[in-house]
Amino acid sequence: MDGRAPGAHNMAIDEALLETARRPVLRLYGWEPSALSLGYFQDAQTVDFALCAREGIDVVRRPTGGRAILHARELTYSVVLPPQHRFAQVGVAESYRLLSAGLQRALTLLGLGAQLAKKPASGLGRPSPGQSEAALAAACFDAPSWYELVVGGRKVVGSAQVRRKGALLQHGSIPLFLEAERLFRLLRFRSEDNRKRAKASLEAAAAGLVELAGRPITLHELASALVRGFEEALSVETYQDSLTATERETAERLEIKHRSSAWIMERKEERTRP
Repeated sequence: MDGRAPGAHNMAIDEALLETARRPVLRLYGWEPSALSLGYFQDAQTVDFALCAREGIDVVRRPTGGRAILHARELTYSVVLPPQHRFAQVGVAESYRLLSAGLQRALTLLGLGAQLAKKPASGLGRPSPGQSEAALAAACFDAPSWYELVVGGRKVVGSAQVRRKGALLQHGSIPLFLEAERLFRLLRFRSEDNRKRAKASLEAAAAGLVELAGRPITLHELASALVRGFEEALSVETYQDSLTATERETAERLEIKHRSSAWIMERKEERTRP
């Protein structure tokens, strides 16, 4: 496990590994202090920055899409694959399926009967009449997408993927505790009623591993299960390593960007592929 670090540092390393992408990497890490990460295309105006500052919570923007995630009592995984890797040479949905097999095996090792959701559940993730856009912006866990994992019908891993020059980065949050109330408190809503409805919707659609397992699960136990799960499901061998000099220098350069308020606040334009 790569330890706990500030949000800008974590995102800079993930992006540096993608930018250099010379070897397959499985990275497991935590966040210190807790952080709210926004999807690449998400409008930052949905965030209550003043409250985040008062509570000592970092706000960062991920290089991947999706919606806001509160990184607190959870473990984040990231997988980076170079262009020549067989999993990077298939389509997005297929690569999700392949990598999700490792996550599914890890949860099985923890005693959780996880299943792959092949498409979003009908009706989840859509705003009800009168809901603000923040309700959608908040809930990266509000519905499973391609081949994401559910236990008892509730989503337990929130993943996102991006590709650059053929290289692949997929990372995701695996919460031990969902902390929906804390998440929605950090986001702006048109009314408290909208906030309550969004929170109730999220809690019905997602859960933390400890809640579902009915027993304590430590970060070390989860990390060990993830390593073994990827090894067994994907027939690979893993070994501990550190960043190369090139990866470290790239991460240091990118961390300046990820710490920039201009980068966080900038409204990215989502472009569809031709």
